[in-house]
Amino acid sequence: MNIFTKVPGLVQQTSKLGSVLQRAFYGSSGRVTLFEQRNFAGRRLDLSADCQRLSEKNFPERCNSVQVESGAWIGYEHENFRGRQYLWDMSERGEYNCTEKWCAQADRVGSVRAVKQDSTPARAQLYERAGFSGKRTELQDDIPNLMTRHSLNRAASIRVLGGAWVVYQEPNFRGPHYVLEKKDYNNFSDWGAQNSTVGSMRRIRFS
Repeated sequence: MNIFTKVPGLVQQTSKLGSVLQRAFYGSSGRVTLFEQRNFAGRRLDLSADCQRLSEKNFPERCNSVQVESGAWIGYEHENFRGRQYLWDMSERGEYNCTEKWCAQADRVGSVRAVKQDSTPARAQLYERAGFSGKRTELQDDIPNLMTRHSLNRAASIRVLGGAWVVYQEPNFRGPHYVLEKKDYNNFSDWGAQNSTVGSMRRIRFS
């Protein structure tokens, strides 16, 4: 038999095996469910992978409650991962029964993606100026008020050395927020912010 001849069912089995190995190597993204109405009612959409356009999933671009089964997820106001960000992770048991729970001003969600998991101990360095210069502040745990704890209310660049974090513009984990995965952010625009204001910062919970 020609070694290049396709064996019935072999390609499918190989594809499945590759998928299993890929999940084992990179880790599962998790699972999240979006609901059209508050309190987990109305039409629902289950996701276990990134979705650039919720409209293509026959789901309205409005979401009023979310349940996270595992992992951590970012909802974006617009399609293609653009616009205001909303974090849904495993804090508060992963249950968000209304938009106020994720600091949203409206119920519009156009796209969703999984946050990249990192198993190293949580660690982030905040710098006063862009390009990792000026005063440096290092964090290893949640800080509800950066001004009170570190006399800091601005960070123009950030290095995430472990874990994944979310930066809030207001104290006590309120207001517009931005997800920071493990990498260097040379300028606040790199994490999607319009300015360098930071009020609080916390670690993202994946479980």
